[in-house]
Amino acid sequence: MSNLKNYYEKAKGLVAQMTLEEKSQFVSGRNMWETRGCERLGIEKLDMSDGPHGIRKQLDYEDIAVDASVKTVGFPSGSCVSNSWDTDVLNKMGKALGKNAKIHNVSLLLGPGTNIKRSPLCGRNFEYFSEDPCLAGELSLAYIDGVQSEGVSACVKHFAANNQETRRFTVNSVIDERALREIYLYAFEKCVKTAGVDTIMAAYNSLNGNSCSQNKRLLTDILRGEWGFDGMVVSDWGAVTNDVAAVAAGCNLKMPGFKNNPAGIAKAVTDGSLLQSELDESAARVVSLLLYAADTKSKTADWGRGEEDLDANHALARKLAAESMPLLKNSGVLPLKKTEKILLVGEYAEKPHFQGGGSSNVNVYKIDSAVELFKENGWDVTYISDFSNKDAILSAAKNVKKVIVFAGKPVSEESEGFDKPNMNLPQPQNAAIQALTEAKIPTITVVFEGSAVEMPWADDVSAILYAFLPGEAANGAVYDILTGEVNPSGKLAETLPKRLEDTPAYLFFPGEGDVSFYGESLFTGYRYYDKKRIKTAFPFGHGLSYTNFEYAKIKTDKPEYPDTDIVTVSVDVTNTGAIAGKEIVELYVAPDFTTSAKGVIRPVKELKAFKKVGLSPGETKTVTLSLNCRDFAFYDAVISDWRVNSGNYELQIGASSTDIRGSAVVAIKSTRVEKIVYTRDSLMSDVYANPKGRVIIESMLKTYKFEAKDKESDEQAYLKMILSMPLKALILVGVQAEQVDAIIKQISD
Repeated sequence: MSNLKNYYEKAKGLVAQMTLEEKSQFVSGRNMWETRGCERLGIEKLDMSDGPHGIRKQLDYEDIAVDASVKTVGFPSGSCVSNSWDTDVLNKMGKALGKNAKIHNVSLLLGPGTNIKRSPLCGRNFEYFSEDPCLAGELSLAYIDGVQSEGVSACVKHFAANNQETRRFTVNSVIDERALREIYLYAFEKCVKTAGVDTIMAAYNSLNGNSCSQNKRLLTDILRGEWGFDGMVVSDWGAVTNDVAAVAAGCNLKMPGFKNNPAGIAKAVTDGSLLQSELDESAARVVSLLLYAADTKSKTADWGRGEEDLDANHALARKLAAESMPLLKNSGVLPLKKTEKILLVGEYAEKPHFQGGGSSNVNVYKIDSAVELFKENGWDVTYISDFSNKDAILSAAKNVKKVIVFAGKPVSEESEGFDKPNMNLPQPQNAAIQALTEAKIPTITVVFEGSAVEMPWADDVSAILYAFLPGEAANGAVYDILTGEVNPSGKLAETLPKRLEDTPAYLFFPGEGDVSFYGESLFTGYRYYDKKRIKTAFPFGHGLSYTNFEYAKIKTDKPEYPDTDIVTVSVDVTNTGAIAGKEIVELYVAPDFTTSAKGVIRPVKELKAFKKVGLSPGETKTVTLSLNCRDFAFYDAVISDWRVNSGNYELQIGASSTDIRGSAVVAIKSTRVEKIVYTRDSLMSDVYANPKGRVIIESMLKTYKFEAKDKESDEQAYLKMILSMPLKALILVGVQAEQVDAIIKQISD
């Protein structure tokens, strides 16, 4: 339940007192960042702001330039903080953003970005959490809870299947129903049912032929009808092309409001092309948000007052980033020793690539410099910013113990509004790194990037710290990890493939014209690499520590469960190293393809639960994880519902998607009772699975005379052929249609 539910009835009463023109105005914004109010009825307007990782409150609502927004702390982007796999980290960040929103009189914060990372080329991947819906969903819940605990409403976006920037206003995402439900809607459903998010943003793109902001099936049938959403739906900025169709579909607030056409909506009600009830519903949803915001403000003494503690939030941003960055490789060169002379290479060592461009771009407080941090803390460092001066780099490298290369795509290639052309780092960066490794100089690479890039030198460097886009304190967090002030504990929230051609959507992304066909269906990320047995650069869920962890005693509380029960899995995790560290325990469900997944297309395994646990040296903790019915289910498009098949499921405990440390097998019994409807188009194999049908088919087979030498082989081949046919095929061999219908009636009774 959202915070808005308790205000809905009062909102309906106020809407009933409005004129048709007033109602028509309420379903569109006042300007770029405000809703409308109604002084006559005592309804206050509301201010909203981007964004997912920092407040972008414009000083002038007519000016959208980044430097015209308030100065604030830029926290780690979704691409970075997701690698923490830590709901506490996301909750802390959400609370900090909520507090900042209150200071700046912002009642609605536009975040989090919950869309699935379908392709590494998506220009907006830096805002999103993961390729996996379970991880994206759980992290979104924690973020939303943090924001909304401060009395500020969160807005989960972009609903739905906004997975590319190419032609984002006009592209039609064509997705089969199973993939839509299991991959692209799953996290949003969690945000509604579990987090009680107050608002949802409808995406720019179309979904299966209908614009998301004008898609009644998406916004009304699924969101409100199936999931019970009781909050407000806002459009993405400029997404609505037909005001009347948007209101009718369930998009309650069109943003921005510069081109509002209330007369058009009022005329549509008058001429009957828009129902009065549809307009009233949308206006009431908007008013319920305004009432909640006004009530919250009145109960919060410091609302709109005070100043952000920039230094405290900068320190928090640094801590959260350090909790999130995954250390992908370490051949013993990290952590650094202060006695070692080091060389820093690349301009990002001074001014890192820490956030993406577009609506979430924050006017940040200050930017950490790794060069300055090393010098200030007494390290003997040399710094070369220019990658193109390879000779100077190699010459300087001969006089140091280790080289740290700060790499990443140009800032200009990481933005909302366009997709990336490739997964390549700039050629001078790759050339310099390769030259250092060929010279046998220990090289540590730090990568600033919102998604995956190709790393042709991955096997040759001594260490890789994948920083993603970690916010303004990026280099502070990098310094903390490299020097051992922080023991790294991040793990990849997305797979890093070896090359673009290996990626699941390679053949289909970004599509042809205005159509993007999701031909990979369910097989996003590690689901695809598992199924195709493709070796990646670094797998989903991978990340190293400066200590080691062992897993033991993996067990469930019983071997068999009805699908109505909660399945409890436990595992003992021990820190076998010399320093304290944190480990992320990952639980994957793998269906048995001879029982529970027989005849159903399913991934090899899917992440269904996880937990991050801190351990002192030598300490053991028992980690307990729980699974429910949906964790074993797939979406059956035929019955338009989730289905659990009876059979065996292997519960795999892993340190990554490819590093499975042990497993337990459970038998799940489906409690769903379904009557199978047989028709002339039903396959003989389905009939054969019915005890009555089996008797009929075996009786028919006895009429066939086998004269071949290998009679048994002939019978088996004939049975396979028969079972592949529909019942109506019997008519072709002389069985009367009435007899076929009689068989159907007999097996259906």
